[in-house]
Amino acid sequence: MCAAGIVHAQPPRTVRLPSKVLGETRILHISLPTNYRIAKQRYSVTYLLDGQVKPFFDLVVASAGYTLTGDARDFAMPPQIVVGIEQNNRSEDLARHDERFTHFLVDEVIPYIEREYRTIPQRTLIGHSLGGRFALLTLCRAPTMFPAIIAISPSIADSSTFKLVQGCTRTQFAAAVPRVRQLVLSAGDKEVRLREGTSRLFAFVHDSAPPEWRVRLLDGTGLGHTDTPFTTIPAGLRFTQETALWEMPTASADSMLNRLGDPSIILTAWLDALSARVGYRVPPSSKWMEVIVRTRLARDGATAAIAAAQAMIDAYPENILAYGLMADAQIKRLDLAAARNAIHDALRMLEQLDVFDEGARDAQRESLRTSLAALGRP
Repeated sequence: MCAAGIVHAQPPRTVRLPSKVLGETRILHISLPTNYRIAKQRYSVTYLLDGQVKPFFDLVVASAGYTLTGDARDFAMPPQIVVGIEQNNRSEDLARHDERFTHFLVDEVIPYIEREYRTIPQRTLIGHSLGGRFALLTLCRAPTMFPAIIAISPSIADSSTFKLVQGCTRTQFAAAVPRVRQLVLSAGDKEVRLREGTSRLFAFVHDSAPPEWRVRLLDGTGLGHTDTPFTTIPAGLRFTQETALWEMPTASADSMLNRLGDPSIILTAWLDALSARVGYRVPPSSKWMEVIVRTRLARDGATAAIAAAQAMIDAYPENILAYGLMADAQIKRLDLAAARNAIHDALRMLEQLDVFDEGARDAQRESLRTSLAALGRP
């Protein structure tokens, strides 16, 4: 009955966070997902070192907001909270006193973000150059904090630094718990020494890491040191959200989409398996909740369809489609008054949403009003 939701980028917040660890105040730039104030879900968090570099920050926000998919079996990039951490002095923060900065990140920044915002323990750390080296060292210094690391042109060219990172990762392999860890590496072929060190590290991790680790070395053809962030950030984030990890197997997805078996049981079994792999409870996506509602509408009674639609609304109140499905479920029960109420709820929610395209909102509004008129007057 209703079209899908509309997206719109939100302006970032600037927070000045007093630090006991650093003995000074640091600036954080925080971008929240579209319609965060209305939504109820919890979000993964991507942390960007050198957050004062606006082109990098903007690219992370744009990449994290890319949600297009080819079909229902694809896994869309989920909305994320993005935190850019400013570096006052890069060599101090990320090299000479990097252990102190690690304490600041782990003991002050992450607790602040998780206290103030709705988060899940899926965290990604992105760093470039010295920041890439720092990100790699967090694999040992804070092994449980960042399930995903994106190290861009990391400064590991000299033998002592390479051995330090290699020893650090080797220690993690030996102590690893069976949880998915993801590592993205990149360096351009115009930065020969960095590319050589990065390739060596990739080969070591690829050959030595436990099977739970996912590692990717991105192509750096034609790229120099200042180019690599612009290709690595979108590709790296996409790798951490690949269908191969986050989407249910084809056979299960086909059963869901073809309405074979109980969709709730299929989805729960998949989420149980995925949650065990990543180490936290993964909630159902709106996509699969929608499939459950449609299956109940087509195959089961009105009561089951209404319950499924209400569960979707409770989990994703910003999803206008959920209200249309509720209206369909109420029609199945022959309760036209409740169906009209569902569409009125959709219209009220539509007016609250932040949108990118007012024309699309107008079209949704007209579609809802047409549906309402088709139900007749109370």
